[in-house]
Amino acid sequence: MAKVTGPLFSVSASGAFGKALVFGSWKGRNTVRQLVTPANPMTQAQQDSRNAVRVVGNAQHWANLATVKGDSRTLTDKELLIAAAPAGEAWNGFLSKSMIGAGALSYAAAVAAWGATSGGNKTTWNSAAAALTPAFPATYQADALGVAGTPLTAGEGWYIYQYGLYLAGIAAAPVAGTPPTYA
Repeated sequence: MAKVTGPLFSVSASGAFGKALVFGSWKGRNTVRQLVTPANPMTQAQQDSRNAVRVVGNAQHWANLATVKGDSRTLTDKELLIAAAPAGEAWNGFLSKSMIGAGALSYAAAVAAWGATSGGNKTTWNSAAAALTPAFPATYQADALGVAGTPLTAGEGWYIYQYGLYLAGIAAAPVAGTPPTYA
């Protein structure tokens, strides 16, 4: 039921009216909109998008906590992202855009490059991710209908993060067998 203050003067209203309208406020302004019940089909494509965002979330979390600097750089990855982000864009949004890209093309390219990496090199990347301070985490993945999928290893997430830094113009292209050193 909608709650109205000063009904004849339309001062403010909040809540649903019938099953058609929703009254509320947004950024200090009173608003009214159509009541929409969102669909959640949980298709594989939707889960793939959510999985990519999970990897980016882990990367942002790691970059936010990390105080180590990569490959003899004088700034942390976060400081470099802040400096490289276009005017008016936050560093984490810039990292997301670099890691996922339009139509998830950047993310798909990073995953494909990781897939071309031989097994021994994947072990090297996993070891490097575990040795970081803080350690780069493995990432939960979901399949269609929300069924738990095979988690992304920490090494794969670390590789995709480095690929995103490369696309952002901050780091060299990741080489399959040699993860960057952070100290």
